Formats: sequence, structure tokens, C-alpha cells
Amino acid sequence: MSSKALAVPLIRHVATRGYAHAAPAVSEARVKSNVLPNKTLIAAVDNGSPITRVTIAFKAGSRYEPQTELGVAHVLRSAAGLSTKNASGFMISRKLSQIGASFSASGDREFIYYTLEATQENLDVALEYLNNIVSNQEFRPWELSDNVPRLKYEIAALSPQVRAVDLLHKAAYRRGLGNSLFVSPKRIGSISSESVQHFAGSTLSPSRCAIVVVGNNQEKASIVAQGLQLPSSGQAANEQSTYHGGEMRKEMGGDLAHVALAVQGAPAGSKQSLALAVAAKALGNGPVTKWGSDNSPLAKAIGNVGPFAAAGFNVSYSDNGLFGVMLSVPKDEANAAVKAVGQFLKNPSLSADAIKAGKNQLKLQVLSEADQGSLLVESLAAQGLYTGIVKSPIELAAEIDQISNSDVSQALSNATRNKMSMGAAGNLAFVPYVDEL
Repeated sequence: MSSKALAVPLIRHVATRGYAHAAPAVSEARVKSNVLPNKTLIAAVDNGSPITRVTIAFKAGSRYEPQTELGVAHVLRSAAGLSTKNASGFMISRKLSQIGASFSASGDREFIYYTLEATQENLDVALEYLNNIVSNQEFRPWELSDNVPRLKYEIAALSPQVRAVDLLHKAAYRRGLGNSLFVSPKRIGSISSESVQHFAGSTLSPSRCAIVVVGNNQEKASIVAQGLQLPSSGQAANEQSTYHGGEMRKEMGGDLAHVALAVQGAPAGSKQSLALAVAAKALGNGPVTKWGSDNSPLAKAIGNVGPFAAAGFNVSYSDNGLFGVMLSVPKDEANAAVKAVGQFLKNPSLSADAIKAGKNQLKLQVLSEADQGSLLVESLAAQGLYTGIVKSPIELAAEIDQISNSDVSQALSNATRNKMSMGAAGNLAFVPYVDEL
């Protein structure tokens, strides 16, 4: 029996530090973008929204961490909004609250996003504080020490599914993309302010930056870029991440086993990546109606092994990717269920109807971002940093329509030739090892 618990695939887990939330915009307009002389990419969508969202994104994710300073990217995004050279954290929070604006910082393995949301009439004032937060960060040792309980809470609150996906990346890539999104509990409090300052100085630079504005024009994005005071060039290493394949397990007890199985996917922006995204949706994400049955190819492959939750996922990075399945299953049923998923990943079979359904579900997800401003602005920033080209959700939906059944079949064939990787967390007593699949 399949569950809806994993209906939303774990494509990207984002850790966030925020002060408030604002209502999303619902309209869609053409994206305008260009690259400034300092190599900063700017983009804008003037969709007539009464709320403007501004995201300043940098190539400063966990993949760029030095191996001697693992976890520093997590500390960096968690410290966003603390005291700067010109204002205290309390003052920033209070002033943004007074004008009804909100600020948040989030991140993934590639990027860190600083996002501001404000009404049109208060935008200019809010941008001054955003500029101050991004350009003048000052990581005071006592504030980083005060931030330790927050880091401990974020680690303690991680779901076992997120832990399994994090372990999957470590097993697949070892370093770079294999670096965890989260600081190790043993390292909490041991990363110095100098280390964070050095990491910020080497990664938060104009050539590694994208600025996206949703709800205003391109001129406003250019003004934001001109106001930033950043080092002229970042020194962070941009090493390619090599897919190795492997396995990592974390025994946590409990009644469930959470297993992420994947093969090497395709880099962001490629046609193969889009085809694999369609395939991930086609695999299945649980029942589409409450209390309904799951007739997806993935559920049929697992069979009647008791209650379970399973979802296909595809995640693409600048130079690599992962395509696979996230599975949660009672520990006693884990052996049969994991082996079934492993066999299915080795020889996936998707009908034309399944692929058509996958395309429709992916288009729904992409177009829904237009109604969720915070998701749209970060998605556009990531596109710009990945490929140098920014496309609207409508343009992406049109590209999805152009994906043929043969494109999906070929992408699956190329992916399944690669060695399988596995990350597992929970009660692993009956979870088979990856070489047994």
C-alpha cells in the first residue's frame, strides 16, 4: 500500500533563516536579463505585483567549502541578518518589521540566496538594509556563539528522508557536491568567525553573483547590483565533482527505513536533465487522490509489501546530477522493497501514458512557481548562475512539451548504465547493501 508522504520529491532541500513571510504574486510576465561588465547577471520580471521580491544569489553553497572547513556554508547562511559593520541584527530586524518587509537566507549545494520581500512604496528603504546585510557582513565571535543553539536545532529537526538524501550525495560524490548541506554536530561552535569571513570573502563576489527582481523592472535590478560593495574577485575553487557511486548508512533506530537510491543524472540546463525530470515525475509520487490507490510504475514495481512511501526525483547541478527514488518503508519490509526499487532503477520501463502524465505534472510544478514569488525568484537566480540564461516558467513549460518519449527513454538508458549509489537512515536491520541489489 502506497502513501502520499513523499508526494513532493526531495529535489532540493533548502535550509532557511527568515524573519517573516509575505503573500505571493500570481501573474506571469516576460523575463528580461543581461550581464553587467563586472560579470554580475541581473534579471527582472515586471509582473505588476504589489510586492517586489529581490534575490541576490552567489555561488557559495556547500560544494565550495574547503575540506578543512566543512559546514562553513551552513554557518554563513545561518548568520545572515546578524550584526553588520553599520547596524546591529536587532536594528535590521526592527526596521524591516516597521516597513512590513521580510528577509530570508536559504541555500543548497551550489548557491546561497539572500531574498527580500517588500511592498513597492517601501522597496527603496528595504533595499538599503538588504545591501547592508549582503555587503557588510561582520561575523562577530559572540554572535556566532549565540547562534549555536539555532544550528543545533536545525540539525536535530532534520527528517530522516533529508538525512538519507544528504548521505546519498556523500556516497555519490565524496567531495564537492558530496559535502553535506549541514554542519556536523561535532563541529558546531568550532568554526571561527575568521573562517566564515574568509569563506564569504572568497565566494560573495560580483562574478559569482546573480540578482533577480520579481515585481519590478530591470533598472531596479541594475540599481541593486550597483549598490553592492563586494570583493572584485572570488578565490573559491570551482573544481568539478566526479560521480563515484557508493553507499552510506546511518543507523537511527525506529520502525522505518528511509532509503535514497540513485544513478548519475545530467547537469542543469541540458535536454537530458529535463527528460530525466519528466521521468522522475512519471515514476510516481504517491496517490493523486486522498486515500486513493497508487497505480504509478514505481508503486507497481514495489508491489504489495505493506505500507510505504516512494517518490522519483531528479536533481541537477552545474556539472552533474542524480536521478533516483526516495523510499520510506517499515523495517521488516525493507529488504523486499529496496531490492524491488533497485531492480526497477536498473531497468526502468515507462509507458507513453506514464510519460505524458509525468510531463503534465512537471509543467504544473514549474508553472506553480509563478504563483509563489519566493520560489520563482530563487529559481530564476539559480537558472542564471547555472546556465547564464534565465527563462520564465511559461518558456520552461514549452520546452517540457517538446520532450519526446524517445528523449525520455534515451536519457533513462544513459543514466541507468552508471553505478548505483545509496544513502540510508533509520532502522537498517533489513536494508540490503547496494552491491546486493
